[in-house]
Amino acid sequence: MIDVAEVIDQRPLSALQILVLFLAGLTIVLDGLDIQAVAFAAPAIAADLGLQRASLGPIFSAGLVGMALGSMLMGPVADRYGRRFSVLLSVSAFGSFTFLTAFASNSAELLAFRFLTGLGLGGALPSLVVLVGEYSPKRIRAICAGVVLAGVPIGGLVGGLLATWAIPRFGWPSVFLIGGGLPALMLPLLWLKLPESIRFLVGRGASGAARVRGIMLRIDPEGDYGSGAVFVDAHPPAEALSRGVPIGKLFGDGVARDTLLLWAAFFTNLMGIYFLVSWIPTLLVDAGYSIAKATSASVALNSGGAFGLVGLGWIVNRFGIPVRYVIAAALLIGSVHVALVGMLATNLTLMLMAVFVAGIFVMGTQGQLFNLGSSLYPTEVRATGLGWAVGIGRIGSVLGPLVGGALILIGLGIPVYFGFFGALLLLGAVAVLCMRREPKTALPGASCADVQPERSVLIARSKHRS
Repeated sequence: MIDVAEVIDQRPLSALQILVLFLAGLTIVLDGLDIQAVAFAAPAIAADLGLQRASLGPIFSAGLVGMALGSMLMGPVADRYGRRFSVLLSVSAFGSFTFLTAFASNSAELLAFRFLTGLGLGGALPSLVVLVGEYSPKRIRAICAGVVLAGVPIGGLVGGLLATWAIPRFGWPSVFLIGGGLPALMLPLLWLKLPESIRFLVGRGASGAARVRGIMLRIDPEGDYGSGAVFVDAHPPAEALSRGVPIGKLFGDGVARDTLLLWAAFFTNLMGIYFLVSWIPTLLVDAGYSIAKATSASVALNSGGAFGLVGLGWIVNRFGIPVRYVIAAALLIGSVHVALVGMLATNLTLMLMAVFVAGIFVMGTQGQLFNLGSSLYPTEVRATGLGWAVGIGRIGSVLGPLVGGALILIGLGIPVYFGFFGALLLLGAVAVLCMRREPKTALPGASCADVQPERSVLIARSKHRS
């Protein structure tokens, strides 16, 4: 028997695996572009359609609510019909509705299109991260996840630059025409080149054996994967899907506590991230800075986030530190620097430094939360587990701007606003530390636990034995 996970762990990266990383990363850049580009386009939208600035709040929230639901709904789709199918469906959805947003003529249409766009945006990310994890060797899995997730802040940077260039020349619809057109161009490439999850195919038994064989030969051309080869995964098979609702398994077999704590960590982290993304420019303008200087804080935040997503993954792999300790330390450092942003708001240089560090440790934590979540669940419910965790986190992302707005309405002062969200991030650190030391069942995607010997399936790669 040939354990596909162990083959992937032992082999150097193949061209196929690099292709998966590239396609996933590029798709997530488009995801991040759409999420943040709409904020840059908001003033032009309000002026063109005669909307009050305050009326844009529900439109922004509609997209985030859609992302939350998309994360939860598409997870089970990915586990039942495949990660590849889920990605293609999600990209089709967010590309189409982003394009249609350019033709919205009133707030109701904008709200509907942003909600539907959010469904696709939220559905793509968990499936792509799971797919990357399943094609990445364990020794560099955390780095791969960080590199791919860096596409979110990179997409935000690209979106800001795109809006700055396009809106004065072609109007705000151009941002959405480009944002919808790029996924449309990406879709044929994904259809032709993106492989299905090899572990998903193994779980399909004989019906997926031929496709598994073809993928294995691309990963390991020297291996003996003849027609008689039997492929296995050292984890529960996907046929378990037919015996119950996958969502219920997130609370069974001793993982209920960790599921809730993972949700708490995602919730507080994304609530903090979207407060920063949404309110930093506005608060700095209110503090007396020009729009250009206020925008530079958003650039610093996203730059730090891209650096942190890669850097924290490198730390996990280089030093072998349990991922939950890395997350807790990052949230602690991030919380301090979020609070410092409010305290240093009158000093542009020091404030930008605090924003950059906050981006590293607050936005950068997202990659390792995915890494930690992957270690909790077996293959047949892994996308569901991550999908629900991200979905609950998206609720936090919706509340972040709203709670920030409520605090600003009360008028407590900039140090209080940032101090509140700094304290909130500390709760996420505590939640992660309260999780058990080692996953009960070690899984692909885990970088903080080893596979239990009694559950391992030993293989011989040089010769096929059946």
